[in-house]
Amino acid sequence: MQIIQLDTQIYVGPQIWASDMATLNRMKIGTIIVARPEGETADQPTISAIREAADTFGIAIHQLPIVPGNITDDDVRAYSAITTKAEGPVLAYCRSGMRAASLWALGAVRQGQTPDEILRIATNVNFDLSALAPRLAAIAA
Repeated sequence: MQIIQLDTQIYVGPQIWASDMATLNRMKIGTIIVARPEGETADQPTISAIREAADTFGIAIHQLPIVPGNITDDDVRAYSAITTKAEGPVLAYCRSGMRAASLWALGAVRQGQTPDEILRIATNVNFDLSALAPRLAAIAA
């Protein structure tokens, strides 16, 4: 499991499995955002399997089925609502972590973080979010 911390509350990563829940619980993850549509790939666990495993540890699960390259403003508002209300750290994941990192970036700029800072943080953890730069700048303006 490759989990990357982006700020004090947000972690992102690629697909997780039910067997990862004990580790996530030890990390104090209180909320998980699944940024994948159900059945996006054949090897993907179902949301019900993830939810059942998370329930064992009291970890909240939210699904935002993001299609790659198509994060809407509604998606960002939903993400922000979840992360604002979350108790403890949040893990957002998708197939590779890119959609999850993009959601974080779009939410962070709405909370006042500068586009340059967001892109620097992402680059430092090997996420190239440069394609989002114009959108981040427009939101920040």
